Amino acid sequence: MTPVTSVKGVGDALAKSLSENGYKTADDLAKANPKELVKVPRIGAARAPILIAAAKAAVSSKPTAAKTTANRAPARKPATRKPAARKTVAKKPASAPPTKAASRATVRKTSATASAAAKKAETERKAAEKRAAAEKAAKEAAAAEKAAAEAKAKKKAKAKAKAEKAAKKKKEMEAAISKAKEKVKAKSKKDKKSKKNDKKKEEKKKDGKKKDSKSKDKKKAKK
Repeated sequence: MTPVTSVKGVGDALAKSLSENGYKTADDLAKANPKELVKVPRIGAARAPILIAAAKAAVSSKPTAAKTTANRAPARKPATRKPAARKTVAKKPASAPPTKAASRATVRKTSATASAAAKKAETERKAAEKRAAAEKAAKEAAAAEKAAAEAKAKKKAKAKAKAEKAAKKKKEMEAAISKAKEKVKAKSKKDKKSKKNDKKKEEKKKDGKKKDSKSKDKKKAKK
């Protein structure tokens, strides 16, 4: 197992944080998911893929004993032949471990890939933020429009209620005025009738007096 401190860019403090979050070796870090790795303190969205790439480079650049042994051809025992015909079987050279130049090239390539992935992740993040901002603005605009429509409807309803109240009051006033006019008209008619009756009574009274006066005159004339 390759220690996590062998990864380029990982110091003791970061190694401790990685270890606490389950990334105890370079192999664990190489298999990490960038979205999960950003949960580790001091690791952002841009740094996560770079560390993963560096971990992969650290793991691939370290030759293992098993691979070295496998690359070596097994030594063959010389065949038992006559001394004159004996041939020496040459051993195959062991596979040489990757050179420093090859390791650096791998690291550079991996770093470039990680950098491209980081840029892509950053672009996607910005696009997501832009979409979220646009959605938020659209929701706020819709909410403002709804509030304006509700306020307008409320104002309209209030004006309608006011107009209805004024119309009702006007109607009541007109009814009261009409009633008062009818009352005045009825009283006037009653007063006229009363005066007419009084006039008739007065005329009857005068006629009665005249009759009494004539009757008295006749009685005097007879005497």
